[in-house]
Amino acid sequence: MRAFWHNSINEKCKESYLIRFVFKRLLAAIPLLFVLSIVSFGLIRSLPGDPVDAMMGGNTRDIDPRELAAIRSEFGLDQPLPKQYASWLKGFVGHGELGRSYQDNRKVMVVIGERIPATMTLVGLALVLSFTNGVFWGLMMILVRFKFKNALIEAPMLATALLLHSIPAFFIGLLFIYLVTVIPALHFIPLFGPLAGNETATPAALLKFAVLPALTLAVNRSAKIALFVRSLALDEITRGYVTTALAKGLSYSQVIFRHVLRNCMVPIISLLALSLPTLIGGSVLVETIFAWPGTGRLAVEATFGRNFPVMTTLVMIYGTMVVISNLIADIVQGFADPRIAQTIADSSDKMNGARSV
Repeated sequence: MRAFWHNSINEKCKESYLIRFVFKRLLAAIPLLFVLSIVSFGLIRSLPGDPVDAMMGGNTRDIDPRELAAIRSEFGLDQPLPKQYASWLKGFVGHGELGRSYQDNRKVMVVIGERIPATMTLVGLALVLSFTNGVFWGLMMILVRFKFKNALIEAPMLATALLLHSIPAFFIGLLFIYLVTVIPALHFIPLFGPLAGNETATPAALLKFAVLPALTLAVNRSAKIALFVRSLALDEITRGYVTTALAKGLSYSQVIFRHVLRNCMVPIISLLALSLPTLIGGSVLVETIFAWPGTGRLAVEATFGRNFPVMTTLVMIYGTMVVISNLIADIVQGFADPRIAQTIADSSDKMNGARSV
């Protein structure tokens, strides 16, 4: 009975630490997003170029200055920058409004909402491809090294991972386009755009258009994940339980894919959460190269068109994704190892106590 109460008290203490840990992480994200909104709003509106001139296609010389002044007044561009930010923040906090697009006067979230499914499809497919290939690649390097005891077999796999990790995604995309163009056997792979204008396209047909840009995003990330998993597995392979498992008659394949992989899952899941904003940010150039109608291509269009409300909202979405991904990674680590949550919660309490003194 005493052991039962002792265990229950320990579990309640762990839960309290985890709850405080998550709560403090959520509170820390709010001022971070507020600072991000100020910085992004100011930097975007300090870009050279006139939004009204971009809206008119550079033909503002032939338009009555009073009409141009009326357009600037309609979008609030004639107000000082602090007043523009206050108006934007008031509309977002009070009404959930993020302004209207300069191009077609539609609500910003409507414009972005049309592009989000395409980006999520692309990023989701790239995430699955990168982690399945990356984890398998990293474990295979360990298996080759310890099973065959020959570094010459592992060296090409490691060199390929290092090479692909250092190559930018847009260059890989251009290389894929070249290969599909010059190799007749690959001509069945579509290059640009997901059947634009064809509303009867099946999901399978749309996925076919997403394969090439998703592979472009996944190649670089797969190499990084492979190197990360290899580093984790190298540390785990030297532990005592591996020697014990091998002594019991298990093969290297069974030990690596059953036991070593299981003990590496917490940092791998953390990397999975952190990879989402990285892939979304990397999709900007990839979507432009492959004419994929997602938020990345919209960001490029908004930048050239000086569409400030769309640019600001996209930066806030990307920033929020980074904050949320870091939060998820911290929570996963906290639940996997409550000592991490307890340490952070205690350190936060000490900092708050010092501030109050």
